[in-house]
Amino acid sequence: AVKEGAQFVRKGSHVVLDAADKSVQQEYTCLACKQMAPLCVQSAVVFPRCQGGITTGSKGQSCIMESANAEKSEPLAHGVRLPSVEGTQVLEQCELNVQCDSCLKLGCQSGELQLEGGQAMKPYAPAFILLWSAVGIARAAKIVVVPPIMFESHLYIFKTLASALHDQGHQTVFLLSEGREIPPSNHYRLQRYPGIFNSSTSDDFLQSKMRSIFSGRLTALELFDILDHYSKNCDMIVGNRNLMRALKQEKFDLLLVDPNEMCGFVIAHLLGVKYAVFSTGLWYPAEVGAPAPLSYVPEFNSLLTDHMNLFERIKNTVVYLISRFGVSFLVLPKYERIMQKHKVLPERSMYDLVHGSSLWMLCTDVALEFPRPTLPNVVYVGGILTKPASPLPEDLQAWVSGAYENGFVLVSFGAGVKYLSEDIANKLAHALARLPQRVIWRFSGNKPRNLGNNTKLIEWLPQNDLLGHSNIKAFLSHGGLNSIFETMYHGVPVVGIPLFGDHYDTMTRVQAKGMGILLNWKTMTEGELYEALVKVINDPSYRQRAQRLSEIHKDQPGHPVNRTVYWINYILRHNGAQHLRAAVYSISFFQYFLLDIALVLLVGAALLYYVLARMAKLICKQSKHLWSNDKHSAVNGHYQNGIPNGKYRRNGHIKHEKKLHDSSARYQYFGEKGSEEVYSVS
Repeated sequence: AVKEGAQFVRKGSHVVLDAADKSVQQEYTCLACKQMAPLCVQSAVVFPRCQGGITTGSKGQSCIMESANAEKSEPLAHGVRLPSVEGTQVLEQCELNVQCDSCLKLGCQSGELQLEGGQAMKPYAPAFILLWSAVGIARAAKIVVVPPIMFESHLYIFKTLASALHDQGHQTVFLLSEGREIPPSNHYRLQRYPGIFNSSTSDDFLQSKMRSIFSGRLTALELFDILDHYSKNCDMIVGNRNLMRALKQEKFDLLLVDPNEMCGFVIAHLLGVKYAVFSTGLWYPAEVGAPAPLSYVPEFNSLLTDHMNLFERIKNTVVYLISRFGVSFLVLPKYERIMQKHKVLPERSMYDLVHGSSLWMLCTDVALEFPRPTLPNVVYVGGILTKPASPLPEDLQAWVSGAYENGFVLVSFGAGVKYLSEDIANKLAHALARLPQRVIWRFSGNKPRNLGNNTKLIEWLPQNDLLGHSNIKAFLSHGGLNSIFETMYHGVPVVGIPLFGDHYDTMTRVQAKGMGILLNWKTMTEGELYEALVKVINDPSYRQRAQRLSEIHKDQPGHPVNRTVYWINYILRHNGAQHLRAAVYSISFFQYFLLDIALVLLVGAALLYYVLARMAKLICKQSKHLWSNDKHSAVNGHYQNGIPNGKYRRNGHIKHEKKLHDSSARYQYFGEKGSEEVYSVS
């Protein structure tokens, strides 16, 4: 057993018990990293005399392991869990206490127990645990979540978040349509309502959209049809008075809105409850109000990076204007008409409701997103589903191990894309058959006719565990956000074939970061796909960049789930955290873009031009008048109307003097020319 006072030292990326310490009797294998060490702390923790790993529950802000029984000093048991007690990790059913002195200040990184500089400590009094538990209960809140009516991958994220909130003592309620399947759990409860979809009809609708896209129909038209179904479902919710009455009686403390399902803003307004945005999509909405210089901030669906030439900046500007037009005149008015139809009071515009969010939690990450201006009430929480790999089932383990040094390639297009078109499936099968690697392909439907012997088809697979396997060489994906975060977490290169939605923007970033290659399914050939796979497998730069992004993603204060829970607790503690809200939400369009300043400057410039023009006209008129006088009054360089020294005479009228001058002209006789007398006037 680890004795009191045992020292921990860092050994590479692991934290181990000092082998020179007399309290260590022998070495044990760490199940997480498969290396021998007296004690290894990575994603799992293996103590001496412990055959399995200690798993962590919701990770907190500190790294204290408390004993549930401080009187004994026996070794840790297999499978001991670390539940969260208001920011403190507490060991249950164990009799050993370890305090990390360094991470009490820094917090735990990605759920790992940071024991560097720490040591085994004496047990804390059980009263300390009770105190923290009481604090946690006092801050418990009731939170209602409005997930999108389709896309099960979005629901996975909310379920993971609900479990973390439950560990913090919060109650989570999902607002779901009747018939939508979701596993039962004591981490959340359900509030059902009659909607336009259940699980089967929602999936059928989504697959019909995919078939339309593969047949050549514009993706934008299909997405607008999906948004139209969102608004119809919202109409049913808002018009359900019994549902609204039941929700009001719950007296929720917070509502989480997914901007894919904008009805959440309307429901929050109806219930009169604080709300925050928890986005399951990649994009950074312009409605956040943060500055977005179009010179280097690519607009969603522009498929551009943060380095743009002239024509790309023109494209970015056009896409931005089209997006703003679509949101302002096509999307938001649908929900305003719903509020007017059901006489929702007090009357509020959708723009005001969107801007009223206490916090924006966006499903992106500094490792993936291009750097851009942001605001204090915007946080990045992308990668909530990421976690270390677990052991594979025996059949899959045998398959991937049999690949030896060639390794294997994983192929998956996510839960939302069950059926590929026959043309795409055959292209994929032919290209994969040419690879020396083995292939595991998540596939439903008719088997491709040219499937290679190296390819294993399977309807479901443990994607995260396969991505975390040491023998994987590449991942062929549709570019779904959850899949890309899992891939980045494990540092695996990608070949992406985006299909719709944010797939294109996600893969644009993956390619720009050097982690993978993007292919267009409409123009892609079998040869191009094969060459792309060979390139990411054989070119070490792709794996190196993927691993670098993995390091950046993990090198943040806590796992994304922990950061999300922290910020939810933050806005609950500070009653919506109004101090984080920028003044951008309280100024008009003209003020934000300084159009009023531009108008003032324009009017000022016009007045200045008018004054200067009038002055110039007067000056020119006077100058012309004087020049005309000078020209007619000069003779041989002397002024006839002046005194001999050339100074002007100030009195008299010029015209009168001119007449006198003309009348006094002298004539000189030069003789006769023919019958005429010739005179010269001087």
